[in-house]
Amino acid sequence: MLRTTLATAAALIALTAFPAPPIAAQDADDHPIVGVWSLDQDRSSYQPGPGPQGIRRHFRMDDDGYLVSVRITIAPNGNPTFAMSRARLDGGDYPVWTNGHVYAALSGDDISAGTASFESVDERTLRLTQKNPQGDVTPVGPSMWVVSADGSTLTVTTTGTNGNGAEVHNVEVYRRLEN
Repeated sequence: MLRTTLATAAALIALTAFPAPPIAAQDADDHPIVGVWSLDQDRSSYQPGPGPQGIRRHFRMDDDGYLVSVRITIAPNGNPTFAMSRARLDGGDYPVWTNGHVYAALSGDDISAGTASFESVDERTLRLTQKNPQGDVTPVGPSMWVVSADGSTLTVTTTGTNGNGAEVHNVEVYRRLEN
């Protein structure tokens, strides 16, 4: 209960401390990933497992052309986590803020942010590369994000080798909840 309360408070603080500029209505319609997505566990697979209990992703484009992304995850052990980023779709590295950053800020500590790099591959596909604060790609290689032609499904495929040397092949399938 305390972890849930702390994670919820951390998420609210992060969203307040790092607000996105107002959303331009026309820009919001320009990219098919914009909207709210929920993990479809029955259609998703995690190798090695287990996968999370749930994930919800929120995407918006702001007036400056940045993709604002918020991810709320319920880990396999039931603990909630979140991550937030604001990035252009240009392949550049942009900071990612997590509940760990908020906890550190609340305790007076300073921890460096990892980064996210979103790059447009085509009109419905993005490549995401995440790096730790030292600049190493983490947890595995880039992932491909593809929005279906009808806009109702987002599929995120991640392959590579994790920090423990295990081969990773995760396929997360999301259904759109709202635009």
